[in-house]
This record gives sequence, structure tokens and C-alpha cells, in this order.
Amino acid sequence: MVPGLAHVILHVGFCSAIARLKPDAAIALHVRLSDRTGRTTLDRTFRVDRGDGSEAIVEFDSAQGTFRLDAAAPRYGCSVTDYVALMPDHTRSVAEQLESSPASPQMPVLLYGDAPQTMLYANPTYVFFDKSAVACGKPIAAPITTHVNVENDQDSYYAWLYNDDATRQPDTEVLALRLQTPTHQHHYVRIPLPFPVPRSLWPGSIHLDVSEGMIDELATEPVDTLLCPKMWKTSAG
Repeated sequence: MVPGLAHVILHVGFCSAIARLKPDAAIALHVRLSDRTGRTTLDRTFRVDRGDGSEAIVEFDSAQGTFRLDAAAPRYGCSVTDYVALMPDHTRSVAEQLESSPASPQMPVLLYGDAPQTMLYANPTYVFFDKSAVACGKPIAAPITTHVNVENDQDSYYAWLYNDDATRQPDTEVLALRLQTPTHQHHYVRIPLPFPVPRSLWPGSIHLDVSEGMIDELATEPVDTLLCPKMWKTSAG
């Protein structure tokens, strides 16, 4: 890894056209990163073997920031588009699936940051509540069904937060990080993030580093309660 850059390990799942190829077939995989101005920061074609697995793995370095990721195997008509947040001096694993007829990418809010192993051992998940149904220090309500994708690395986490209900008004939901206790109960920590966010042409990004001390402080807090510790502060990217 080059100091100051993010190292990306990109796992690209094969589409059906590639999956039917012989193991010794060579595939040209084009990967492009671009920023919110449309400026290309990576434009590279990787040569990979079909092999016996269901994916190809390629690696590259990148500057920090939020990027649009485009991966394609043009010869086989397969591609995928997504948005990713990258942090300097971190190794980031990203999993994407090539499709012959990819849907237009949804515009997420990207939540990411450093995280200790103790957080990852607690099976972190992210849930939303109706803002009118919960309050700090009070029992939680039933969560809202929504679409959240999460990738956890050894020292960091990355989440894609989607608004599945276009009728929901901005800033009417509360995001909480749910962590499992050793007794299989749950702590719920409010993440200060207005959600849903107004529609835009580029994903919002929220940076929240989680420390060992922040996790330790939850040990004596009540379970199944919306916790709102002041030290859990976010910054917009």
C-alpha cells in the first residue's frame, strides 16, 4: 500500500456469459473510478482468468474520497455501477456483481469509518426508526424495513443506506447502529444523520470513526433502548 492512499481489493462476480466460459479463458475487465465532477481518477483494463471460481479479484490504489465505480467486461456485455467511499491508509474490500442488464444504480448515503475488532465481533447492523416513535433513553420501536448494505474490514466499516420509500419526507427517520451483547441482547446507538436526505445527483457521505473506548462505554448501558451518547459524532464528507 502506498502511504496516504487507499488500497482496494475488488471482488467482481461473473455474469452468466462469463460463467459459461472454459477455465482457461482470459477476460478483459475494465475498471473506472470517477469523482463527483466526472473526472476520472482510475481507468484501467485488467486481464483475468476465468478459472474455476465465481469471481475475479483485482487490486489497485486510489486517493481518498467518494467515487463512482464502473466495472465492465465489454466483450460479454456485462457491467456494474456503484458508489464507494475510500479512506487513506486503509485496505478496502469491495464486492460487486457483473450483470448483463444492470439496473441504474440507486443513490445511497455512504456511512463509513474506523472500527475496532470489538465492534465487528458484535455483529453490527444498521436499522431505522420513525422519528416520531423513538426518543433518547426510551425503549426502541419497531424498525422500518429498509435497504442497507454493509461491508466490514479488519479495521473499518462501510455502509450503503438507501431510501426505499420515495414518499417518506426528509429527516423523518432515526438511524441506529445495533450491536449484539455477549448475552445476545442488543444496544442501539443513534447515529446523528438526517434521513432520508433530499434527492441528489451524488451520494451523501458521513464519516464516523468508532473507537474501542466508545464500544466499552456501552457495556453498562441499557439494552433495547435508543442510546444517544454525545461522543458519537459524525462529519459530512
